[in-house]
Amino acid sequence: MKAFSLSEEQIACVIGAAAADELARRFNRHADFLTIAAWTQDAPLGRGGLALDEDEKVACARRAASLFGLDEDYLSAVSAEKIADWARELTVAVRHELKSFSFKPAARIDGDVAHAHGADAIYQDAAAAANVLAGRRRLLSFVAPHSLLGLELSLLTPNLLGIEAIDARRMTPDELSSNLLFGDVLVATPTLWRYMMQEGLRAPDNSLAVSFGEPMTPELAVEMRTSGFGVLREMYGSTETGLIAWRDNPGEAFVLFDHWRRAGDNLLRLCPDGEEREVDAMDLLAWSGERSFTLSGRRDGAVQIGAVNVFPDAVAETLRNHPHIEDCRIAVGRRSDGAARLIAHIVLAPKTPPNERTARDIDVWCRVNLRQQERPQIYNFEIETGAEA
Repeated sequence: MKAFSLSEEQIACVIGAAAADELARRFNRHADFLTIAAWTQDAPLGRGGLALDEDEKVACARRAASLFGLDEDYLSAVSAEKIADWARELTVAVRHELKSFSFKPAARIDGDVAHAHGADAIYQDAAAAANVLAGRRRLLSFVAPHSLLGLELSLLTPNLLGIEAIDARRMTPDELSSNLLFGDVLVATPTLWRYMMQEGLRAPDNSLAVSFGEPMTPELAVEMRTSGFGVLREMYGSTETGLIAWRDNPGEAFVLFDHWRRAGDNLLRLCPDGEEREVDAMDLLAWSGERSFTLSGRRDGAVQIGAVNVFPDAVAETLRNHPHIEDCRIAVGRRSDGAARLIAHIVLAPKTPPNERTARDIDVWCRVNLRQQERPQIYNFEIETGAEA
């Protein structure tokens, strides 16, 4: 069925997004949002495009193949000059061999471990999302499509609904305001929604806003409704589990999709093949009924910043490797708009002055050794006596 397929153009977009993630993970190469959004079919793999050297090209080809459940060396014999060359090969394979997908979590605590999901389970998730997004005319996405929820919501769901899927990552808020039409749905993370609200995004009547990846605050929800989005849908799930539940307002409980059941304090997935599989939720769930719950914090100590799971203890451990830092503790604070931010409480090494130059030196070091979401936004220095400076 056409609804259960991905076009070559869509696969190229997935490849480009996955390549950007792989370059950041393995080679500490970071590109800006608009640059990554342009890594589509016609983007060269060399000069004028992704600018990959041989090691980077091999790593990106392996990531692309494994994402679609293929052997990581599937593309090794393909002579590729553009993303389109890889996309063409993967499109044929996906039509005949697609049995699973493999996604890497945004958090780096698991190293390079990927989580595999059967293709039927991924389409089951997308069908569930389509049920709560039915009636829309177009779907625009501000989210990269290489993650589990990004792929399901940005590409598979509109395919199942038979509506146009538009990559909005290359649009400014002004361009989005001009392009949004009556009946559209726009997908973004709360961090991106905050940015769009700050930039004055306006939506026409009967527009639907979808968010996922980090908690939606009541204050942000009010801003989004004021900007014209009459309906909100917040999705809950993870790379490890798949898509689990949804709700309309931050103050409400999440409601399980039909292929999930409560199993005591945990979850039971009803798989498409009839199997029932118990799943550990990534968060502590406070049940208010057999099909509804609220979140009571992460089981693993992660906090969500920019839709990325960040582990404060791991960030602190990394910072302790800096020659000016003797000890470090990471706290989580909230900005005035409700977004989480990291605060580093640092005990400096002996004879290290707690001044602006030291702060700049540590901040530059963090830009090399930590991802953007892991970098502290505030540094509190302590001198040897323990008093903050």
